[in-house]
Amino acid sequence: MQKLIWLALGIFLLSSCEKTSNNCTAIRNAKAHSTSPVAVGQTLKIWTDEIDGTTYSWTGPFNFTSQYNADSITDAKAINSGWYYLHVNSLDNDCSKTDSVYVEVTLQQGTAPCTIANNNIMFSNLPDYSFTTVTKHIESTYSLKALTSSTWGSDLAIYFSPYWRDHEPQDGIYTTYNSPAFDPVDPILNRVTITCINSSIYFSSWPDQQVYVSHENGKLRVQFCSLNMSGSNGTSYTTIADGNFIETP
Repeated sequence: MQKLIWLALGIFLLSSCEKTSNNCTAIRNAKAHSTSPVAVGQTLKIWTDEIDGTTYSWTGPFNFTSQYNADSITDAKAINSGWYYLHVNSLDNDCSKTDSVYVEVTLQQGTAPCTIANNNIMFSNLPDYSFTTVTKHIESTYSLKALTSSTWGSDLAIYFSPYWRDHEPQDGIYTTYNSPAFDPVDPILNRVTITCINSSIYFSSWPDQQVYVSHENGKLRVQFCSLNMSGSNGTSYTTIADGNFIETP
């Protein structure tokens, strides 16, 4: 009988060791994965293989957290780009693993549906303008990266949302905002505001219209078509504009 007890105890201990060993081996091999790159508006998925007897902890950009081995972010935005950190821990706390994966959320790409000569803007019901010099700089009034230009009778400014102040704007489709005073907690980074003075009237873009940002020989280009704008000089006005602007040397 005593031999049987010792045999049973040995089998139990061996089984326990094997279970812990197998659990820890799987944990040590755990990897963080993602479906990166994904485009803005798509679903971003992150995951690691499921392991019995473990807990999971994810942290990432824009205060992302998760306690699952697999999770997703629907309608991903550029602000969701960055490092995602995974911590896998055995429930008996005898082993753990930390891993990470870099995720890139890219802007949707597209081509402007109208053709306008460089550094020109055309209006539906106002004079058109051509500009000689277009400058990319940090505009002082709002401390934003902008393309700006002036000519007799008109000033133009294309303001990028605050994130791009310290980054070169990515190529892709942006959406308009109606003021250079951007919402500071807006998670949508690919926003621009377009303003223009025409006939002594200050016009600003309506929100949620498409603008096409690209680069040519390293120079920033912004194009827009059928852009609704509104302005006032005591009387309210609306107009529709097509434009194509690229920074000049």
